[in-house]
Amino acid sequence: MSWCAVFLTIAIVASAPAEDFGGHDFTLRFPAAISRFSSYADVAAGGNAQAASEWSSSVNPASAAWPQDKQFKNGFAPQFTAITFQEGTDLYVVSEAVTLDAGDWGVFLPAAAQIRSNEEDDSTGTQFGFDADYGQIQWGKMISPDLAIGANFNFTSSQTKFDISDTELARTNSETYGFRLGAVHQTFEKVRTGVVFDYAFAPSRTEIRDIFGLGIGTQHINDTTHQFLLRPGIAWEYAKGCDFYFDYQGGVFFNDTGTLWVHRFGAGVDHALIEKILFLRGGVVIDTEGTVSGTTGFGVSLGDRVSLDFAYQYNMFPEIRSEFGPAQTFTVSLSIAF
Repeated sequence: MSWCAVFLTIAIVASAPAEDFGGHDFTLRFPAAISRFSSYADVAAGGNAQAASEWSSSVNPASAAWPQDKQFKNGFAPQFTAITFQEGTDLYVVSEAVTLDAGDWGVFLPAAAQIRSNEEDDSTGTQFGFDADYGQIQWGKMISPDLAIGANFNFTSSQTKFDISDTELARTNSETYGFRLGAVHQTFEKVRTGVVFDYAFAPSRTEIRDIFGLGIGTQHINDTTHQFLLRPGIAWEYAKGCDFYFDYQGGVFFNDTGTLWVHRFGAGVDHALIEKILFLRGGVVIDTEGTVSGTTGFGVSLGDRVSLDFAYQYNMFPEIRSEFGPAQTFTVSLSIAF
């Protein structure tokens, strides 16, 4: 899908800066930005570094099966995230996840998420809207005392909107099919290593209206975006209940408009201020474009069954900063064990 026609039309009435990430097409920069997102507050607070995590909140499907010293092995975890961009656009994400321990069959983690926007103007003066619904089925299993593997299939249905003065300019409807494989290994007594591989493809259909009467009529464009992401990581337990995480995330996004490579480094600390009760977290994400994103947060256990986690992130989506400005992200997660 080519958005050249969209931004050429927008340029008639507004300036659309696109200096970030080499001026790549929005259809590549937007999924690259979304791939930074985590719905779990503990991960978000720790710089999104999670490939070697022992917790099911990790993006690594194998982590769901890592053994925990807990009385209750099943759980329900709702999350809420508000992403506020400087130019006025807000995204709201509500997600729900269930962890089900099936014994010798492994651990299953079905989840769903709903994304809605406030459809405010971006820096070009164009009203932007994004609505999506997400679902996944995830499985993890310990295949030896020090090795877990896992797999994930996920599906997203989304619509992206561009309007000018409440007049419909463009609509894109897309379905994303994602496949994820992962492994976590207890490499040394205090060190875990992990790796995650993601592949997704997203066929889309775009309609661009001739709202300025240029005589070109409504344009219909079909395209498919592909993405490959590889994330190796390490976790070091530097003290009891305290972990340092470090991830590298490399990937490529491509469609008919071109190719976008991404390279990111995430590091985070999960430090137990009060063992098993109160955790303080912080982290940073750095990419090869020179962007630095900071994160912080905390978690509190309210007993054997309930815990709360909070996270704050700044400038986590630089790929789309030229249109929307820097972002602030606020996340809260509730976990109920049973």
